[in-house]
Amino acid sequence: MMKSIRHRSAKFLRFVLLFFAGAISSLIFPPFAESWGGYIALICFFVFLFKKDRSLKEMFWSAYVFGFAFFAVGFSWINNALLTDGDQFIAFVPLAMLAIGLFFGLFWAIPALFSGKGKNIYEKMLLFCICYVFMEWVRSFIFTGFPWNLLGTAFSFHPRLIQGASVIGTYGLSLLLLILCCGMSLVVLSFWHKKIYKGCFLFVLLPMICLFSFSFLYHPIDKLDGLKVRLVQPNIPQTFKWQPSLMYQNFRQYIDMSRVQPLDDVDMVVWGETATPYLLDRDDEHLAEIKKAIPKKGFLITGVLRIGYERGEQIPYNSLFVIDGNGDIKDYYDKAHLVPFGEFLPFRDYLPNFMEPVASVVGDLGRGEKNKNITVPGLPLMGGAICYESIFPHEVLNRNKKPEILLVLANDGWYGISAGPYQHLAAAQMRAVEEGITVVRSANTGISAVILANGEILGEIGLDVSGVTDVVLPKDLSQKTIYGCLGNVIPLGILLLMLVFVWGVRRYKN
Repeated sequence: MMKSIRHRSAKFLRFVLLFFAGAISSLIFPPFAESWGGYIALICFFVFLFKKDRSLKEMFWSAYVFGFAFFAVGFSWINNALLTDGDQFIAFVPLAMLAIGLFFGLFWAIPALFSGKGKNIYEKMLLFCICYVFMEWVRSFIFTGFPWNLLGTAFSFHPRLIQGASVIGTYGLSLLLLILCCGMSLVVLSFWHKKIYKGCFLFVLLPMICLFSFSFLYHPIDKLDGLKVRLVQPNIPQTFKWQPSLMYQNFRQYIDMSRVQPLDDVDMVVWGETATPYLLDRDDEHLAEIKKAIPKKGFLITGVLRIGYERGEQIPYNSLFVIDGNGDIKDYYDKAHLVPFGEFLPFRDYLPNFMEPVASVVGDLGRGEKNKNITVPGLPLMGGAICYESIFPHEVLNRNKKPEILLVLANDGWYGISAGPYQHLAAAQMRAVEEGITVVRSANTGISAVILANGEILGEIGLDVSGVTDVVLPKDLSQKTIYGCLGNVIPLGILLLMLVFVWGVRRYKN
């Protein structure tokens, strides 16, 4: 009896420690990416997972508990989105965190289960790394996709470390990070077991050599003599944004901030997502007023709601307008990848009754043309991404005709003062390097900045700050990258080659 109690107590303690390791490991992402705590916790997890021959069941549940905490803490900013409108959805906060942990925890548990098929510790580690990165790719499209906090994003704290994204993508960097952490866990196990795991040298050195080699792809961009862009971030709280009594005040705040300095030499003024509450393509009065914020020979890019038609019915779109100095709308982009439970409600007709409060609040927006280019005489060819769309690798640009600038209009007010806005910015930074494109990112609140094709961030307006910044863009706005041309064929091909390698070594030994 006492033995059984001790066994259960030890098992419970183990799960508690794994839970805390998962929570701490989420600190590898911005804004904590430069700290060592997350990496140490991740290495400790691998030490535990591969310390001895564990049953498949034990490996699965250990990784599941770790993954539950890793994602529940990493995505904890979602709580702020639920509480934006006060306490109306407070009851859904624990439910949301539970659902996030239960679902996304599988993205650690399944690789652990797969790794259990390995014959030795090296095979197990390689199989885990292969399966985890494959599952990251699956996460980008399953249930409309949510590739937030890809492991490779952890390197975004320095532009040199993410240059490999231009060749192997963020998924490839995730693979290097995992192999490196596995290698460090082998070093720890060598001391623990008082025997040298010779493979640790390969596991540690190979990713370090790759990261070092990729760093030489970084080239500073000194010639900033192109377009002059003005980013406007008014920092309007989300609770004030749609209040009828404050709409015009918010609208005027954008206009007044845009004119705080002369507009004579500015080419583009860029506002955030749904910056104006008015239907500018139908509202001549406010469209005329907005001309005060537009350079005479330049343009205003603003987020706006647009009314379109689908199947003969009016439907709103989350859009981006380009307006010239005469007040003419020159082109537009409609958001194509909508946020589930935010901009549309999946399976609306099949939801249980207790979801009625959510169903009555969430409306369904129209879907725009995917990767539509924005063509305006006098401006470079531009692509658009509204908020959440910028987190999807290899899905932000038109492949048939690559734009030179990616406009990202965001509103991180939903995330509050949390890690969310920093992680959102890092995703845009990864897209800039992957595609070799200049990203112009403006947020109502959050972090506005220009991200150059080499990953450098210029003119940053920080979180919870009201400000205006002017940034001069380089003449060469974009460059061709290997990942931009071939996309996920490269990281998925690497995973396949690694799998063939593991199978070939096993067959040779047999």
